[in-house]
Amino acid sequence: MPCDCVPCPPKSGIFFDRNKSRLGKTAVAPNGDIYVADGYGSQFILRFNQHGQFISKFGGKSTQPVNPSKFMQAHGVAIDSRGKQPLLLVTERIRNEFNWFTLEGQHVRGVYLPGAYVSRPVIHGRELYSGVCFGAKPNDYRMWQGRGFVTILSEEDRVVSNPGGQAPSFEGGQLKVMLQDQPVFHNCHDVCVDSQGDLYVCQWNSGNVYPYKLHRED
Repeated sequence: MPCDCVPCPPKSGIFFDRNKSRLGKTAVAPNGDIYVADGYGSQFILRFNQHGQFISKFGGKSTQPVNPSKFMQAHGVAIDSRGKQPLLLVTERIRNEFNWFTLEGQHVRGVYLPGAYVSRPVIHGRELYSGVCFGAKPNDYRMWQGRGFVTILSEEDRVVSNPGGQAPSFEGGQLKVMLQDQPVFHNCHDVCVDSQGDLYVCQWNSGNVYPYKLHRED
């Protein structure tokens, strides 16, 4: 049944065409505000209060290779509370990027992960994790299915490990293209981290396999 407590997106002014809304991941800020990524539709990040009332939106679809104010598949969102002020962390899968915004939608910084078509950002402790759902091939950096790995970034936004992928390599301080190593994973769509630091990796379009568990080695 339709719910009358919260107006539907077209009536709220969120979208003018309901067919352009294909919502993805959500994140909840410390004050209870809810952020929703419409990463398969309009490419807007939508903000609601804890009662479901629409507050604002930012972003929108981009056709440019570099444009931090707009998105090309804003697949996931998370609240990054590792700094002095919480920030909204947004995935940019097509551009191989993570971008950080204030909770009001102002761009703060971004990090480019060449070859990594990342999924939902996951903060655990001081590190950032993400499943790489699609991967590049040597000398062919398009979005290929049947490939993938997990990427882990330090608090300084530097890639420190790629389980299932080649070890990160840098040249002149710049991260080189990251590639799958052994074909362990196919389309890593998400990752979760438990209290021991072990990883649970789910895969998309991979023959209905169960999530894989990776044990952390110190």
